Amino acid sequence: MQKRRAKRRVIQQQELIAVFDDILAYSTNKGMGYQIPPLIGHVAIYFDQQSMALPDAQRFFQHHENMEWKTVTGRPQKNWKVLAKDWIYNTVQQTKLLERKEAKRVAFPDT
Repeated sequence: MQKRRAKRRVIQQQELIAVFDDILAYSTNKGMGYQIPPLIGHVAIYFDQQSMALPDAQRFFQHHENMEWKTVTGRPQKNWKVLAKDWIYNTVQQTKLLERKEAKRVAFPDT
């Protein structure tokens, strides 16, 4: 039987997201839509809903801010949530790959 971690995680994430509440209160952006660029608070909430940590949301936001919310070819992005979904998927896959490599290293230390 698994232990329940949800309650602790929710409390920790709520404390971290509380930092962005003041910014969201005065926002002219109407919420969790797809407007580009999004507010960092909206990104943090979305990543929390997807069970990702706040540093992942900050890395995502900073990366796309540096790219000025444009594609590799220079065209403007249309929906930040699609970008976030891809970012989350790639992060999870990368984590799984690192875990498999570590398990292989532990199981076969001579190779």
